[in-house]
Amino acid sequence: MVEEIKFHERIKVLRVERNMTQQELGNLLGVTSQAVSKWETGITTPDITLLPKISKLFNCTIDSLFFGRVETQIHARKSMVREDLEKAKFESSNLRGVIMRDVVMDGAEIFDSRLNGMRIHHGGMANLSLKHLDLDGLKIGFSQMNGAVIHDLGGHTTPIRFAENDFKHSTVDRCDLANVELVNCNLSGMRIKGSSLKDSWLLQPEPYEPIHIDAVDFTNSVIMNSNLDGVRIENCSIEGLIINGVPAGEMIASYKR
Repeated sequence: MVEEIKFHERIKVLRVERNMTQQELGNLLGVTSQAVSKWETGITTPDITLLPKISKLFNCTIDSLFFGRVETQIHARKSMVREDLEKAKFESSNLRGVIMRDVVMDGAEIFDSRLNGMRIHHGGMANLSLKHLDLDGLKIGFSQMNGAVIHDLGGHTTPIRFAENDFKHSTVDRCDLANVELVNCNLSGMRIKGSSLKDSWLLQPEPYEPIHIDAVDFTNSVIMNSNLDGVRIENCSIEGLIINGVPAGEMIASYKR
């Protein structure tokens, strides 16, 4: 089986690891920033005569530029500001304690990695994919996460906090988000299925498009200052459910009488 060529992924990760802009890399290689941009988006590949220079610059083999697993050493850096990580892929990466601010991660994929204590502020993360991660203490704020896919996340002991984020049309599938804080987030059109939100704190500032929730455990969750007009609760256990201070069971019994 022929291995997939991954040059565009590799060159971007190597550049970002070294905190270089596309212009700076282009200057070192004698090409324009537009040429580097085309390499990183997979539109073109560099002239063959440039490959030895690129491999020497990044201290890697020419073969590794094109084939094999893309690895990152980003965990060696504790902070990232105004970085372009669009469509980057992070696999088996250690991002513990990393602080990101004003980063672009649209279409990026992070999987089988550790994000313990990671903080992201003012990030552009449309269509971000998060899968099989350790998220203890993760905090994301003031970020665009519309269209994100959050899939198969395990349990955690340190609370996760999402504040002032846009989760429009995102999907949460088979995740344990117990004790998570979702504060003033746009959940318009969000889909949550097969997940646990036990003891979570959900605060949404105003009504948007309907949220679809299926097979979710909301035990002891809190929903405050929200518009529930037209909400339907079907085939659900409501033992202990309280609405505006009145047990739902009492409401139903009173209605039946």
